[in-house]
Amino acid sequence: MNSTMGGPQDAGLLEAGRRLGHDLCRMTRWERDAGWPTAVLEGFDEALHRRPGRGGADRFERKWLQLRLSALARGRLVADDVTPDLLRELDIEVCPVTRRRLTHGAQGPDDWSVDRLNNDGAYAAGNLALMSAMANRAKGTRGFDEVLALAGAPHATHGLRPDAWRRLAALMLGPAFVDRPRAAPLLPLCAPLPCRSVRLGVQQIQRLFTVHARQQSGKNHLIRRFRASCPSQAALWRLEALAEALHQAFKSLDAEEEPWDVWLRPSTLEALARWNDALGERGQRLAVRLAGEWSSATRESPVTLRTWSLATGGYASRAAGAVGTGADLPIRPAPRPSLSAS
Repeated sequence: MNSTMGGPQDAGLLEAGRRLGHDLCRMTRWERDAGWPTAVLEGFDEALHRRPGRGGADRFERKWLQLRLSALARGRLVADDVTPDLLRELDIEVCPVTRRRLTHGAQGPDDWSVDRLNNDGAYAAGNLALMSAMANRAKGTRGFDEVLALAGAPHATHGLRPDAWRRLAALMLGPAFVDRPRAAPLLPLCAPLPCRSVRLGVQQIQRLFTVHARQQSGKNHLIRRFRASCPSQAALWRLEALAEALHQAFKSLDAEEEPWDVWLRPSTLEALARWNDALGERGQRLAVRLAGEWSSATRESPVTLRTWSLATGGYASRAAGAVGTGADLPIRPAPRPSLSAS
């Protein structure tokens, strides 16, 4: 089948297909596949006619080409900020959902895969995470609400335990509520967020507390950093209580737990909620701003969100859609520091 594997008529997709065909010919030694979409074949044949030096793509370039081919076959859009360099930046050793070491090219359940965290968005840098093929298949087309419900199940479902579903919900939270962040629930940040995925301001605050609260000096630094957001002495006391709750929670972790598991202790999430309530709306905005400045993060905007094509579910755009004002949109982080950063 080589028409278009679904027949997208959008001119942008046709051009994307031709560019993909050119890249397949230029970057790999793959044989021409008659089952590719017509536009891909046209680009491949044109590049082949020019007799380019055909090189051997590395695993990031191959994954990028496969991602684009799969997306084109389904009429999905791939933003320009999705590149091999992005995949190198996102590369991790352990699946954040299953916590098992990832493999590459083994074709097994732990093989690395690229997932759109918000299934209603296109392939865009802020909407992507690397995880195991098993976790990706379990997620499938499930939205955030269904994933969160599975996190509360008493037993494993679709191959994942409830704690794995909980970690997946944490990854999905920012992208799922990218256009309506105030509707998002407060969840434990029990998994490391992809370095480029959008995250809610409160998630960025949780990340900073996770990175710094283990040491006494880091705990004190957190209090100094965020005290400017506190509108009252009561709010400052609750900030201090939050920092202390995290500091003590780290001492209770056992050898099998990850640092992110401190947010699964009831005392930590409750302390965060109490501080958040004491801040009020103005204080919450200031705390998010302070977290963003500390992390060199930038706020998402309606312009950057256009690449997600939320109005068309991430498919080829047929009509422009409006996305918020930007005032309350989540933040886009700089590459995240490691947990050992101080």
